Amino acid sequence: MRSPFSSGPFSLRTPLSARLVPQLPPGLGWDDEQFPLPLRPAAQGYAVDLDPRALVDPAVWSGPAIHVDIATGDDGNSGLGAQDGDFSAAKKTIHAAFTAGNATGGAYRVLVKSGFYKENHFTNNGAVEPDQPVALVAWGGRVLYRTGPENPAFALDQGTTYSTSLSSTQRVFRTDVTDAQGRYQELSAAADLAACRATAGTFFKDGSTVYVNIGADPDGKIALIRSIHGARFLTHAEDFYIEGFDIEGGITGAFHMDAAAARNVICDSCTFRYSATGTPGSEQDAFRVLRTSGLVWVRGCDAAYGAKDNWNFHENGTPGMHVLLEACTGGRPGWDAAASCNDFTTHDGVTAAAISCSFEGGGPRPGSTVHCIETARSWLLDCRIQADDSDGDGQAIALSCSNDADMWLEGSSLQAQGAAQDNFALRANGGQIFLRRSTEAGTRDISAGGSISGY
Repeated sequence: MRSPFSSGPFSLRTPLSARLVPQLPPGLGWDDEQFPLPLRPAAQGYAVDLDPRALVDPAVWSGPAIHVDIATGDDGNSGLGAQDGDFSAAKKTIHAAFTAGNATGGAYRVLVKSGFYKENHFTNNGAVEPDQPVALVAWGGRVLYRTGPENPAFALDQGTTYSTSLSSTQRVFRTDVTDAQGRYQELSAAADLAACRATAGTFFKDGSTVYVNIGADPDGKIALIRSIHGARFLTHAEDFYIEGFDIEGGITGAFHMDAAAARNVICDSCTFRYSATGTPGSEQDAFRVLRTSGLVWVRGCDAAYGAKDNWNFHENGTPGMHVLLEACTGGRPGWDAAASCNDFTTHDGVTAAAISCSFEGGGPRPGSTVHCIETARSWLLDCRIQADDSDGDGQAIALSCSNDADMWLEGSSLQAQGAAQDNFALRANGGQIFLRRSTEAGTRDISAGGSISGY
């Protein structure tokens, strides 16, 4: 998924042959020997000249392939085929494929037939995880997994309000109304049933009964996000690869990896959206990786509508995490009562590079679009970062650098605008921000010993 924006001065107007390949900034601390970062000019900005499949245990690609097909599979089948793509003995659920792959005692891959997978089909609501190096690859098209039903049946309540019965529903979206990135439009929670009946674009929960008013029959147009685990991996500690998945919902995030491990995590052409939790004050990010000493490379992916942040990376006592976001997007972070909600944030001592990414911000809760915290170091090359005062707190902050963090921005554009009293394109709250060939619309805020300078 390439960014829809023409970001920074290196836009489509600059011929590929005229673009110089930037060098890692001094002081970033990227381990280029262990994690080479070869860049090349691309049609939109820059691309990493590596094969992502080559960055996980090669036994993943030579070991057994477990097939999954929601339409024709059976969890009593072996999952094995005569060759990759033979779904004649496919499993029905992804977690059954994990169980079968784990039993081999070695690296494996899970080939998932394109289709709609729901609720407990992924990890059996967090109960089943891989314990070997693993790859999940969509086959024959994209795989959609939602922590809710595919097409809930609604009955007419009155007027344009309809109802259905589904426990643990947290967020409600219209699937027939999307933005340029294909993200659904969220319905607002009404204060009571009378308000829902009177106001199109709202929903109301009364126990397990969910009322929806979109001004029309909602049949086939609604995604209900429940309190169910998404792609949650709290014990898996080996190399991990995922490609071609759209993951919707998750009480600990749409994608969440937490085990302390020395491994690589590679995500290619996926979306991670609409995380939700039933526990107030425990909002989680759309995409979160913690405690990984190794490379986390996310290419051509979108994280949006996270209950807190969208892209979130923490060392949490396991040093050595290198984060690479390439051609990724983010938007609309924050939900419920969550605070400090960011599109892209790095913490602790994480070293990060964001290449040709677009971060839109625009969530309903306070925070910065991009935030680098503690002693993290981040390089943003050819990125677009924008902010507005969607939450109404009087501030629009495109980029913040806090504590003792360092950030380098090269060939990037920042924009903070709207009705906010303080439109900060750059905010150095103790951190150091270094600029090269970048543009900004908005003011600067420097405090607590922070600085903004060129390099």
